[in-house]
Amino acid sequence: MDAKKPIQQLAKDVLEQLKVQGYTRGAIREYEVSYLKLLAYANENKIDEYSEAVALDFMDSKFGFKLEGFFGTLPQNVTSTLHHLLILWHYQQYGTVEFITRGKKKPFTCPECFQKEYRAFLVYCEQKKYTVQGLPSLLNPVQRFLAFLDSRQVHHMDDIDPSDLSAFISIYIGNSQRYVAHIISAIRIFLKFLYSDGYLQKEIWDLLPKVKQIRSASIPASWKKEDVLRLLKAVDRGNPRGKRDYAILLLVVRLGLRASDIRNLRLSSLDWNRKKIVIIQTKTRQTLELPILDDIGWALIDYLQNGRPRTGAATVFVNHRAPYGGFKDTNGMDQLLWKYMRLAGLEIPKDEHCGLHSLRSTLARTMLESGAPLPVISEVLGHESVQTTAIYLKINIEALRQCAIDPEEVFQHAD
Repeated sequence: MDAKKPIQQLAKDVLEQLKVQGYTRGAIREYEVSYLKLLAYANENKIDEYSEAVALDFMDSKFGFKLEGFFGTLPQNVTSTLHHLLILWHYQQYGTVEFITRGKKKPFTCPECFQKEYRAFLVYCEQKKYTVQGLPSLLNPVQRFLAFLDSRQVHHMDDIDPSDLSAFISIYIGNSQRYVAHIISAIRIFLKFLYSDGYLQKEIWDLLPKVKQIRSASIPASWKKEDVLRLLKAVDRGNPRGKRDYAILLLVVRLGLRASDIRNLRLSSLDWNRKKIVIIQTKTRQTLELPILDDIGWALIDYLQNGRPRTGAATVFVNHRAPYGGFKDTNGMDQLLWKYMRLAGLEIPKDEHCGLHSLRSTLARTMLESGAPLPVISEVLGHESVQTTAIYLKINIEALRQCAIDPEEVFQHAD
């Protein structure tokens, strides 16, 4: 895209693209108002070329907010204007108009002394093909670790000593054991990579504390049957978005699909002739084939025929505001669930995470109670091993009793 294009022409091009992509007249008007104010500011200050700096100076002049970049939590009136300016900047850089979610935090800037190591680690992660969800959970602790080292004036990997590792881990005192184990695991992976690729000469990851994390230590969240029914009844299936959300919830409640697989579910994944859903799971990369049950089938048909916006998107489920693309990879659909929990009068737990995965756990419990064997449940949930599925035994006391060893039997064998 030509960076020399005048601001007025950039704004005109973006507004035209919004029309092409089906934005409503009201939404386009909001963009137009923001751009008119920007143009007035540019003319007053004799500014011809648009840039991030110009956008931020404009925000300071208009709202009195001194911003570092296109990120952060701001009041609604400020947020909408900044979003409009971000779209303008994105079009200037890439020549496309896309729905962009601004980050709440400042994007990571690697300390100059560690840029070579960090870039090499990114290549390594790409080769390992980490999932879209898994990669940030690995990179975030590493980014914090590098920034921490820089703050302690440690500018070479071989200068790291036990006190640096201890000080970094101590930051997370008070967090859950599981979270601390995750942080340590990420740093250990990073340090082992550096050693194997010659960026580090010492096996210092052995100095990291060992946090024993028992995977089955926590009981999966589970719903009561009547609460699941109340949740589904709270969905207004008379409007397009309600048709979409009802189909999504059914896919979790009835088939136990993960949020990532629902986001990525493609029209080509629906085999109507065989009444099957065939997907490559995002988490395990394994093929999963599930039946299109009658209620799910009719909900999907209702959405596809009467609710889904006209769009060229390949995914089944799309956003219901222009440009009508698929869900972002970071969308866990928790907000969707919480919306209908509130409408159904169900309390959202404050002491534990309540997301779509809790409905997946409920399906596992229901199948256990109906007598389904673990291998069948494992196959439906798309687990790589039956051991993973065995975690759900803890939410079914009766199933646990059936698996328990009879003490009398032990004594008899002991004789």
